[in-house]
Amino acid sequence: MDLELAGKIAIVTGGARGIGAGMCEVFAEEGTNVVIADMVPLEESSKFAAELSKKNNVRTLAVRADISNPQSVDAIYSQTLEKFGTVDILMNNAGKMGVTRIEDVTVEELYKYEKVNIEGMFLMSKAFIKICNEQAKGGHIVNTISKSAFTTNSGGNTPYIATKGAVFSFTRGLAKEVGARGIFVNGIVPGYVITDTTRNLKDRSREMKKIIPLGREATPREIANVAVFLCSPKAVQMMGAIVDVSGGTML
Repeated sequence: MDLELAGKIAIVTGGARGIGAGMCEVFAEEGTNVVIADMVPLEESSKFAAELSKKNNVRTLAVRADISNPQSVDAIYSQTLEKFGTVDILMNNAGKMGVTRIEDVTVEELYKYEKVNIEGMFLMSKAFIKICNEQAKGGHIVNTISKSAFTTNSGGNTPYIATKGAVFSFTRGLAKEVGARGIFVNGIVPGYVITDTTRNLKDRSREMKKIIPLGREATPREIANVAVFLCSPKAVQMMGAIVDVSGGTML
């Protein structure tokens, strides 16, 4: 299916690895120009960007940035506008994960979750909407939530759960606020996904397969297929939607 995204400009936070990298790959295959914003070394994201450009004949940009830092957010958008002149899509995918018992969580650690998972998403969205307003155009925002915001099979990750719950609420509220301006805001809810970080956790994988009705973890591209679809004209009736892509884990 042609998603009619050729020539569009998409920013993907956390775009160098995992689900974010899957999003970048699918966008590039659709002919979308991609901005990879990530905290990994710039050499790594630049190499990935070059590979996407060569394989799919699209333009790319790699930016090393910490979305919890307002100056970094400004840098993402200034470099994007300098190269492309506009931006059409924002994938708020970057996030901080971790497991810490509540007895051991410090205020400083809690604030780190808030800074990335809530404030970073807020700053990226605010700047995106400002550009849409200034250029008198619509756009698409997709936020990566987590099944942990709704149900959890593990303990010791309440800071992550709480902040991802905020992402869910923010997604719905923002959709209501800006939808009439032609800015679509939706969210995806991944479950267990095979990434470079989780690939070698064999014991975890065996346990996860017991609770996933589909019987296996998702791949980043499988999550990305749905996320990218939400940014297309084909998804014109989806506004404030929270799409379950957990392989049935949410059941």
